[in-house]
Amino acid sequence: MLRPASALAILAAFLLVACGSSGGGPAGSDGNVASSSSSSNGRGDSASTKEGCPAAVASTLSEVAQRIYRQAAAGRGVTEAVARVTRSSALAAAISGGDAGAARTALDGLLAKQIARIDIVKAGRVFASAGTGPAIAPVRGAVPGTDASFVLSVQADDSYMNVTRQVTGAEILLLSGPASGSPGSRRLAGTIPGPPPARIPASGTLEYKKKKYETFSLAGSVFPSGGLRIVLMVPAGAIRCPGAGTNVHIETLGHVGELIYQEEAGSPYVKATLRHIEADTGFQRAVATRDLAATRAAIVGFFAAHIHVVRVRVYVSEPSGAQRFFYDLGGPYVLAPVHGTLRSAGKVVGHFSFAIQDDAGYMKLAHRFTGAEVVMRTGAKQVQGTLQPRPASIPDRGTVSYNGRDYQAYSFTGEAFPSGPLRISLLVGESARPAGEG
Repeated sequence: MLRPASALAILAAFLLVACGSSGGGPAGSDGNVASSSSSSNGRGDSASTKEGCPAAVASTLSEVAQRIYRQAAAGRGVTEAVARVTRSSALAAAISGGDAGAARTALDGLLAKQIARIDIVKAGRVFASAGTGPAIAPVRGAVPGTDASFVLSVQADDSYMNVTRQVTGAEILLLSGPASGSPGSRRLAGTIPGPPPARIPASGTLEYKKKKYETFSLAGSVFPSGGLRIVLMVPAGAIRCPGAGTNVHIETLGHVGELIYQEEAGSPYVKATLRHIEADTGFQRAVATRDLAATRAAIVGFFAAHIHVVRVRVYVSEPSGAQRFFYDLGGPYVLAPVHGTLRSAGKVVGHFSFAIQDDAGYMKLAHRFTGAEVVMRTGAKQVQGTLQPRPASIPDRGTVSYNGRDYQAYSFTGEAFPSGPLRISLLVGESARPAGEG
């Protein structure tokens, strides 16, 4: 699911979705779940009462959770994984030859950090398998040229739960059984410890361990087979509905878009990457000695490592204390710069800025998770967008008419690399793109 080095790998620790103001400032600072007091159906219907708002927020966040699941079940990553399996001549030869060991070796090579689990089934039994741990959203198919089939998953349970929790602010429970649920459903996994509540409504309010939640359930499947109930438990104390007049659907999705941006700028993953770069002795020496070739080699090493860095800009410290530009390597359009300091022999020898995400990667994430069209601008220039050309004018909030269709807008300001405002707008139309479209 969604792995350009990888956009999802970066989603290591989302903050709670913020609720509240209709202003364009950063969301998430107060740890609240995105909400407002309008409808959750994306068509602008009014849900102006505070009683209706929590359900509207939970329903909208469930759309995000479903989109994440659908990416695991039918997204581009699934297509690529299936293609690798069905095109593997080594796997087909091992199956035809009855060599389970060779089949396992072939499968290990096919995982490519993308397939979480895979079973090869022959004559009704598992012939070979690779990957461990519980997984969801299994996909099935035939292995060409053999009498075997496969079932694979690109999404581990904990990965799905963590990403969904980080994006929505909800606690997540994975239960056996359909979304309608029933007493006695078995807990498969969850972001909160302990047994699940005895009865969880398909949607509605729930009190659990002396806390109140607004719940919403989705249906799925577990690997290799079986029903799955995905339960979102949105903390009721984190939902605030400030009054009538704002569309809860676009407000909630817009805050999700803000949090995706904030994740790129200041998550624990980003902070760990900052510490890693600051502590790299080769990078320190290269900048301290003004060695351009060694500086470039160190940055290339960051790109090649298992951390995700897309651009690094370096400044060296002059005796006066001023900073002088020294080197810059990476993609042309990246966002959310993070700044660090380089020390050698106890002295500051330079500073640097880096980014873990490019504009295109953010756009794809925000579009896939929210279903909104995304437009990114620096000044009057569009740097990325799912609408080409962009609408002539996009407000902070309000209606935008484009190509005969009306959209609700949610705009906020991020930062381009290496500096300067980056205006990001999410536009939600009357009927969003299907959740599984990659």
